[in-house]
Amino acid sequence: MTEQEIFDVFLDELLQRAVDDFHATAQYALLAEKLERMHRDCDSMFAADEKEFAEECFSLLLDVSGHQERHLYQKGLRDGVTILKRLGVFAT
Repeated sequence: MTEQEIFDVFLDELLQRAVDDFHATAQYALLAEKLERMHRDCDSMFAADEKEFAEECFSLLLDVSGHQERHLYQKGLRDGVTILKRLGVFAT
């Protein structure tokens, strides 16, 4: 395994733990409930082709959001290390 692959696995594990922690919150429970209501509303409000289009749009938005989340998490981790180095906590 390359150094980059090891870092990616490490990052994925940290990100998954953060996501799991968020999923355990009341805030997430409220958001999940709202998403479920929206899904039910889509079933009853849209024709089949409109529903399919809406689901494709939501799927793409979630996919893009996931990639953005991973990038921001990685950037935050690197920024944190940079700050710790500048403060002298980590040797350069």
